[in-house]
Amino acid sequence: MRGRSEAGARPGAARRRKAVATNRQRRSATVAPGLGENMFTEAFSIIEHTSDIGAVITKLRDHLRIDHVVYHSSKLGTNPSDPQRGPYIRLTYPAAWILRYLQMGYAEVDPVLREAFQRTLPFEWSELTIASEAEASFLADAAAHGVGPHGFSIPVFSKHGHRGHFGVSSAQKEQWSSFLPAARPTLIGIANRLHRRVVAEVFGEDGPPLTAREIECLRWAAQGKSASDIAAILQISPHTSREYLKSARHKLDCVTSPQAVAKAVRLGLLVL
Repeated sequence: MRGRSEAGARPGAARRRKAVATNRQRRSATVAPGLGENMFTEAFSIIEHTSDIGAVITKLRDHLRIDHVVYHSSKLGTNPSDPQRGPYIRLTYPAAWILRYLQMGYAEVDPVLREAFQRTLPFEWSELTIASEAEASFLADAAAHGVGPHGFSIPVFSKHGHRGHFGVSSAQKEQWSSFLPAARPTLIGIANRLHRRVVAEVFGEDGPPLTAREIECLRWAAQGKSASDIAAILQISPHTSREYLKSARHKLDCVTSPQAVAKAVRLGLLVL
């Protein structure tokens, strides 16, 4: 923190700085190469196929080779700290920083959080206007705990008004200058994909509207029946059964019927 000498630092400060440096070196031994289609596809696979959202965040951090990743949403509201609207947070920040953030009431002075729930376009943390000494002290404290100072935040939305924020950060200027220009489009895609999953699974909104016939076809497909088998069982044409399965895959954003079945079960749309 600014204005503090080494002699006046807290006893655990040296250990904390060492731990932060060790973790940073482990993840950034190489800057994420070729942030193109392969990285985009792998990130989407992590989001779709990792069961726990907390594990998704950790895997995305490691996949992107960045210091930290955070996802924060507030149900149907723009105030991210309103407990009545159910804030939902998953992140990779150090436990010591999370504890200090809560103890100091930093949600009230966090300029990144404020702007993320007021803006509509992605922004770098370096663009922020620091409005008070409290905000400057907050950012210095965050950096001392290994969060920032370089960061990129992406506001995300659902069609029902559910807002969220996806952000990544780094303490290393050289890594950041190489990472962000190439990663920006991928990060925006990741943010929106992750937000859609959280909104559907955690808050029960924006789920794909499967018809009764589509659900019926998926249920039989889950039992190993082919499109022809399903057609015979439901007394419809094979072409019609294939169309129902195709429509269900499209709505669930899946390539294969087994994937569609698994996702429908996970979303609570299909009970086997």
